[in-house]
Amino acid sequence: MAQINKVFIFILGVAVILYILLFIFQSLFTRKNIMSETSMSTYRKEHLLQHGLYDVHFSQATEEEFWDDGPIDIYEAFAQHSYKTLETCNNSCEANLTICDKASLESLKNLNLTFEGVLPFRPFLERGQYVFEWEKKYLSYPPLNDIKTLPDLKLSKVTVENTRQGVVRCKILETIHGRLDVVDGYGRQRTKGDDVVRVWMNNSDHAVVGNVTDLQNGSYTFSVKCLWAGSSKLTLAISYPREFIRIVIHQIHLGVSRYMAADFVKDDIRERTICFQTPNIPGWECICNFSKFGYENFYCGRPRNPQLTCDDWLNEYPSVLATPHDVTVAENSTPEQRAVSHDIQIVTETKAKLPELQPCRESSKRITWVRGNPKGFWTSGNKWNSLICKNQGNLTSDWTRNCLRNTSVWFFGDSNARNAYFMLVGIAECNPMVGKYPEKSVCYDKSIDLTITVISHEPPKYALTKRKENFTGVPDFIQTLPRNKKHVLIIHYYLHYTAAHLSVLSLRMRKLREAIEKMLETNPNVLVGLRIPHVTSKYYSTNHAVGGDPLGPQYIDLIREMFRGLEDKIVFLDLWEMSIGIENVDYHPPRYLNHEMIKFLLSFQC
Repeated sequence: MAQINKVFIFILGVAVILYILLFIFQSLFTRKNIMSETSMSTYRKEHLLQHGLYDVHFSQATEEEFWDDGPIDIYEAFAQHSYKTLETCNNSCEANLTICDKASLESLKNLNLTFEGVLPFRPFLERGQYVFEWEKKYLSYPPLNDIKTLPDLKLSKVTVENTRQGVVRCKILETIHGRLDVVDGYGRQRTKGDDVVRVWMNNSDHAVVGNVTDLQNGSYTFSVKCLWAGSSKLTLAISYPREFIRIVIHQIHLGVSRYMAADFVKDDIRERTICFQTPNIPGWECICNFSKFGYENFYCGRPRNPQLTCDDWLNEYPSVLATPHDVTVAENSTPEQRAVSHDIQIVTETKAKLPELQPCRESSKRITWVRGNPKGFWTSGNKWNSLICKNQGNLTSDWTRNCLRNTSVWFFGDSNARNAYFMLVGIAECNPMVGKYPEKSVCYDKSIDLTITVISHEPPKYALTKRKENFTGVPDFIQTLPRNKKHVLIIHYYLHYTAAHLSVLSLRMRKLREAIEKMLETNPNVLVGLRIPHVTSKYYSTNHAVGGDPLGPQYIDLIREMFRGLEDKIVFLDLWEMSIGIENVDYHPPRYLNHEMIKFLLSFQC
């Protein structure tokens, strides 16, 4: 009997050891083939998604947020999705998705129909994750459930020091100071800050932007400098309440945005999938990562047809704009906020000359990076009067051609870069060879050895774009510029990128900085201007959280941080300040803004 017990115990022990070894082997195999570089928590989420057990909507109104782990690294954020790009990952049709119908993939119209409530969104960041501290700040606020708790533009109160009978009198170069107390629709003082508040002063011929300080208690102090004689209107605008910014960030985290589509073609086989800047493509578990083509941070759903591969990618299209997702009724109707009502008039009484300034070409470019307003103001005739250096350029044909003799001018960006290109080409009287946007356009004037070129930035571009094997992005292209020639670069990344998480722009700016730094080390005859975002209050009616400029200040701070240490070598073209004063609305600012931007940049060279 004792012998039998020993044999039984021995067999039982062997079985336990084998079970443990089998469990370890299965765990390692699963992690290698399914998780790749992603975290265990992400794998669990994806596993639950596949079996319909995970709520991708995050149920923002009922689930508690967790922020204890601190910010996640940008590269880690993308690595969480890396298993989706493995060659062993294959898409399968999910229940009730019309996108599984091969015929529907032939038409962008049919592709759009898949967004009518049946296409699951795939979050870029998990609940409680964030990359930037300001994301945590805004997402920590509760969802909006009562629209009357938003700022009321009529009840909020504007006060200005030294107001007498509704008039504030000042002298040129004096600064007026005031305060905005934000009141909600119930007549109650708001007790927290983080609203986007802007201040400017203007009349029919002039405009200047002021400074705003958030007291974090529902009140904001402001200051504006008096720079011209006569009466002026003071405007305090609550451009976006903090509740609106929260919606924008929440939608971006969920992956609810403006998408693109791509065609994959091989012989007579064709399939169309959705594309985006982050690797969370709605409806596609497995994706194509086009960084191998030089298109960093651009992803498309992997074709479901096994005869098509990611290498069969042909082009990209603008695609659908998703409707708001996981928002309350109040959030879905959040109005656009603007000017606060008041009847205070500003009168500047004394005429005086502004101080003489050093010419820009004799000044350090660092002055363009100085924080705070004003660095200039608008005068009659839509002219920008710089307050940091003397702008001696007049951008006439003769002056421009003389300034740009033996020079190559490069515009990099989107349609706004293209508009600036055509403006300069016209002034320089250079006949362009025009390509349809987003194709390259170039002009060359042999008599003065002047070349002006505009090149679109790398995807995403919300325009029909063919895949280019020989163009891997603006940073790489900059590295190919001749080192023995004078160059002027105007670089602009903006509205095509802000529909996605700003980590995409951060990675793009890192590469851009490296390229510019290397170029400046080997060629001192280069003038670089970074075109900063402009304000634009236009937004998409389908989803007001996509489009416009709500995260513009965060993007500008990102640029400042990314190019720290290069301020003496790069001109900061502050279109944010320039466009607030003219109350710009459209995605494409007026022509005169481009004119004054280029005139200011060239004043550092000529």
